[in-house]
Amino acid sequence: MIRLQGGVACLFLLAAMSLLIGCTGQQLAAEPSAEQSIRLPVEAGKLKFGYSGNSIFIGLKEQGKLEAKLALQSIVLEWTSYDDDAALYEAIEAGRVDIGSVGDATPAFLYREGSSVVYLAAEPANPTAYAVAVPLDSDIFSADDLKGKKIGYTAYSNEHLLLLQVLASVQLEQKDVKSVELSPTEIEPSFAEGKADAWVIGEPERSEIEALGLRVIADGSASSARRDILVSTQESMEEREALFELVLAEIGVYEEWVTSNVHDAAELLTTHTSIEHISWLGAFSRKAYGTAPLLESIAKDEQHVIDTVASLGGRKKGFGIDELLK
Repeated sequence: MIRLQGGVACLFLLAAMSLLIGCTGQQLAAEPSAEQSIRLPVEAGKLKFGYSGNSIFIGLKEQGKLEAKLALQSIVLEWTSYDDDAALYEAIEAGRVDIGSVGDATPAFLYREGSSVVYLAAEPANPTAYAVAVPLDSDIFSADDLKGKKIGYTAYSNEHLLLLQVLASVQLEQKDVKSVELSPTEIEPSFAEGKADAWVIGEPERSEIEALGLRVIADGSASSARRDILVSTQESMEEREALFELVLAEIGVYEEWVTSNVHDAAELLTTHTSIEHISWLGAFSRKAYGTAPLLESIAKDEQHVIDTVASLGGRKKGFGIDELLK
């Protein structure tokens, strides 16, 4: 066995970390470690709900109605926030979260063979909720102009796939640009401070930075990933199907309230997020809400997302959508 002295060992670890960090600008998701494959046990009497960034589910949390419904069944509702969809997806896979909503590109990037992740329901497709944007005074006017530029985006997200597809439309790859990985909440300050040349954004961040002055050079109509998916695992759902049906029903009621009461919803979310009231209204104008089962037409769309991620180098090989509909 080779033994490394303390200082040498530290240098070795730093070098290894640098290699890993250097890979984050590439399209391929890292292979999970053995530790990542170990799931936490399901906690009886508790439902763990996860959300990422400035999710509208923050409003569901603050209303307290779902919590009250679950309390009647002696179920404690636990909320946990994550920086982005990739972190939330990995938490669901690991059993730290029972249910959450992620962009449909996220499982396409990160799904591991043998994983027990399942799709519960789908939100509507919202192509105009996503965009590749630049400041008004930018010299970038089309996808061709992105070559060699610094581009801010959230890794393994719908925005990530939009970037790959926009680049592919002009025969470019991600290695042809300088990747700047950001969490959704970092988008607005990054744009305001000019820390990149272009940004790939989704709602509500698109509406948030619109007030700063932006020009859209491509939107989500150029991408296959345009919707959010509610995700869980087989273990979390085992013998708790009725509980999950109740949760999905309450999500449907909440999203109907958001759609019918946009000003009240915007005010609630403004109070508990960094997004202004008017920006939430902008987000609501571009993004529809309402859950639906994974109908055949939606499943076909999701298979296309998976195939597209694989074809553009976002994963080593594709997989069948049936793996997520177990």
